[in-house]
Amino acid sequence: MSFVVLAIGVVLLSVPALTSRRTLGPAAQVRLACAAVTSGMWILVCGMLFTASPMLLWWHDGDGVSRAGVGHLAPGGPLVWTAGGLIGGFGVSWVLVAVRRASMSRRQAALPRWAADIVLVDEVAGAEVRVAPTLQLMAFAVPGRDRHIVISHAITRLPDVERRAVVAHEGAHLRLRHDRHLLVFATYERIWGWIPGVAQVVARHRGIIERWADLDAASRPSVDVAALQRARSTLAQCSHHGVRDAESTDRSSKRELVGLTAALFGLILAGAYAATHTAGDLGSILAAVY
Repeated sequence: MSFVVLAIGVVLLSVPALTSRRTLGPAAQVRLACAAVTSGMWILVCGMLFTASPMLLWWHDGDGVSRAGVGHLAPGGPLVWTAGGLIGGFGVSWVLVAVRRASMSRRQAALPRWAADIVLVDEVAGAEVRVAPTLQLMAFAVPGRDRHIVISHAITRLPDVERRAVVAHEGAHLRLRHDRHLLVFATYERIWGWIPGVAQVVARHRGIIERWADLDAASRPSVDVAALQRARSTLAQCSHHGVRDAESTDRSSKRELVGLTAALFGLILAGAYAATHTAGDLGSILAAVY
């Protein structure tokens, strides 16, 4: 049964490759992919730990485990059980390391108020804007408790319509909490980046997140779409897709969206049921051994 849990986890982790190429809106693509990655990683870790659990029982009472029978729980024997435990342990450690590195990067990217040349509150972005003392083209959002937007003096020298578009784009990242989605994709790439195609899938979803921010910024009444495109070309900090490309995929096909959502949650429910059933079997074996 633990192998069924592993199989469902692997299928869920392959969903982002599907969502990145569908004609859905950016929000639907990113949210479905993040839900699949998050649930897939947890289900896969649970499957690995369930696969390793018979080893602990075998060390405690090998004869008792043989009488109880663990073949249906985790086939393979001691070598397979040990490998499952090692892989599951490394997987959990990689997730924790990725989250810690993301938190450190966020702290390093923050610009304290005392270090900024200019500090102002932008109504379009709905956040505090801090101007960094540099002439390099730079604009990014810093989420967290002290959330703010950092731009350089070079951005302030752009025309007002383009500067407002840049600030609105970064404000969209803060409003939509894109840092959480980027954290999921960064963890996904860190753990599975050695698989061919995963890095390209993650890169496509990062571009989709940028298009999502473009659409949100363009919906603001004081932001000009053409100015947003010009600002993107000037900065060249995101993907090559513009606002018009994003608008063409903004309207999701309801049938396709419902189908993908239903399939995703069906897999999540199946994985949760398989994990629960495996945990019940493990509990029965524990009761028989002890």
